[in-house]
Amino acid sequence: MDDEIKYLKFNFDVSAYRLLGRELITDRITALFEIVKNAYDANAENVTVEFIDINPRSDKSKIIISDDGIGMSFEDIRDKWMVIGTSSKRINKFSPSPYNRKVTGKKGVGRFAVDKLGAKLVLKTKQKSSNQTVFLETDWSKYQELENKQLKINFDNKENKFFTEVENTYWFEESDKLNQGTILDISLIADVWSKDDIERAYKELAKLVSPTQALKYPFDIVINSQYPEFDKRKVESYLIQHYTLKVELGFNQETEKQEIFKVEKGKLVKQFTDKRICGLVKITLYYFDQKAKEKFKSSFPGTIIDGVKIYRDGIITTPFAEYVALQNLQKDLLGIDKRRYSGFFDKLSTRDLLGFIEISNENNPNIIEATNRQDFVDNKEWQELKLFFIEQLAQIEKYLKEVKTEKRENTKSEFTNAKSEVNSFKKNIFDIKKIAPPEIQRTLEELEKKAAKVEATVNKGIKEFNELEKEKKQQENLFFSLISLQTYAATLSHITRNSIGHILRHAEYFKKNFPNPTLQERFKHIANSIYEELIRLRKGLDFMLKYAQSDSDIEDISMKELIENTFNNIYHSVFEKEKIKTLVEINKDLIIRYNRKSIEDIFDNLITNSLKALMGNEDKLIKCSGSVTNNEFVLLFSDNGSGIADEDKTRIFDVFFTRTAEQGGAGMGLFIVDTRMKAMKGSIEVIENELKPTGATFKLVFPFKK
Repeated sequence: MDDEIKYLKFNFDVSAYRLLGRELITDRITALFEIVKNAYDANAENVTVEFIDINPRSDKSKIIISDDGIGMSFEDIRDKWMVIGTSSKRINKFSPSPYNRKVTGKKGVGRFAVDKLGAKLVLKTKQKSSNQTVFLETDWSKYQELENKQLKINFDNKENKFFTEVENTYWFEESDKLNQGTILDISLIADVWSKDDIERAYKELAKLVSPTQALKYPFDIVINSQYPEFDKRKVESYLIQHYTLKVELGFNQETEKQEIFKVEKGKLVKQFTDKRICGLVKITLYYFDQKAKEKFKSSFPGTIIDGVKIYRDGIITTPFAEYVALQNLQKDLLGIDKRRYSGFFDKLSTRDLLGFIEISNENNPNIIEATNRQDFVDNKEWQELKLFFIEQLAQIEKYLKEVKTEKRENTKSEFTNAKSEVNSFKKNIFDIKKIAPPEIQRTLEELEKKAAKVEATVNKGIKEFNELEKEKKQQENLFFSLISLQTYAATLSHITRNSIGHILRHAEYFKKNFPNPTLQERFKHIANSIYEELIRLRKGLDFMLKYAQSDSDIEDISMKELIENTFNNIYHSVFEKEKIKTLVEINKDLIIRYNRKSIEDIFDNLITNSLKALMGNEDKLIKCSGSVTNNEFVLLFSDNGSGIADEDKTRIFDVFFTRTAEQGGAGMGLFIVDTRMKAMKGSIEVIENELKPTGATFKLVFPFKK
């Protein structure tokens, strides 16, 4: 046996070129982005993207991307460009002075973006201090040919070659034509570039630099092509105009405090809070209502309002440029559209917003772009950034909703005032007619008829306005009911399955043993059990049948009976299955005149919330205690589950906020509870937990009149 220690080195299969190039970078606009961003990192002030004979494709078709950056030496090409996955930018986070730009590319695979554009590359590069231009030729088609051959041979065959063994030609030329910089001469073009394709490239490149960023040194991009509209065309960022609302959030670097939005007394205000785990961020948002959208589109034909982009140190992080024909199928990385239920809420979509989230290497090092440049690494920092943004968006939506509500109230008031003024006008005409001469009376009669028509129009407007308000409220109630119905249906299935199981076992016992005089007492006990199961089943069905009722149906409700029925009947089988102890203490009955469905929604969502919080606990408890004071019914709802983190206590009632997504949480439950409580002029808040050491306690206040 040979005791000598030997070593093996990893080698890349020749297919690596395809995996790192055309399959990893899935969109050619993304590829173009990567190359232009490299020019930015190289301190270029000018980049030219030239499309030559690209429609139709021919042997003469080319894409030439040139910049006036610092260029590369032969050693740079050998030790950096040609080393896969290696990027000096991980160490040198700033470009050379005096530019000192924060570099954007760190993964060391951006050079493979060329293969997405064309199969052959001639790289020309020169540094200012050199009198030689370095040339490197890479023919990706040779890699393709070699890969096709190797697919036909056995891996044991000695003809098998690795990616690292393929030779790429390089040479030097004396030249003064290229002062400094890099030229990528790409041929054997992969795709035809139509005018629409060039236009899309133009629009996406216009987003490369954040409009909020004032660059110390210019970074200009020019497109040359066979299309007159895009020949010698400088890429310009379009101005954001005609917006309905502009909002901005910042931070304090010294105190590490983050600004957030809050709606107070109908105004959108900013306040500082502790830094989140995603790091400090800046947000600039522009909201467009329908009129503003029309003005924007007329000012910038062909430009769409397409949501929020993320920029790191002033340069876009991911292009978000992967082409999808339908806008509603495009990527929604921040989850703006996923949380929008059209028609039920005043939720904003990507079609209502233009905006920028500004992050940095310094403040947000763990928010990391995915290698394919179309997403982010799905870690806790990225999840927290998305959550933070959606919370701020929810506050903006809340503010806009209050503005709309105020406008509706003003409109309603104006209708009422108009009706009063018309009545007053008619009365004045009537009074004048009594003393007016006949010729004046005829004129007054005409005015009286017109006043009657105006009155009818005003009355019709008031009626239609009230009907629209009622319809909107019904839609919102329907949405809440549908959300709760999903949980109720699961609860009823538990009740039904358990009850039928018990009844079947009892029926089987009767079938086997009846008649038998010695088992009479046992038969009576079983009969009572069957009766109780059927009662529980009927109550469960009655509970579901409330959905056949209107949300506007008002009735006298015993709070004690409703709560005890929910705990002891509706959720009895669920508590039994999950081994949850319950304690219900209502010291005094109280009759509240309200809609039953709305109140049952409150307790359903509170219980559902507790069920998720109790997962993993061994000793599970839910406690519900209520007491009546002068004009209030105060309820404490507690569990000894996982509890609520301090940083979450101010946002648990926000729509779509959830820490239980893995358990099916959608961030709607406590939002529904809060909304239902506010609708009945009540309140809910988190108070100090009464079940130590873990858990949460909610205080609910139901107002009533004696």
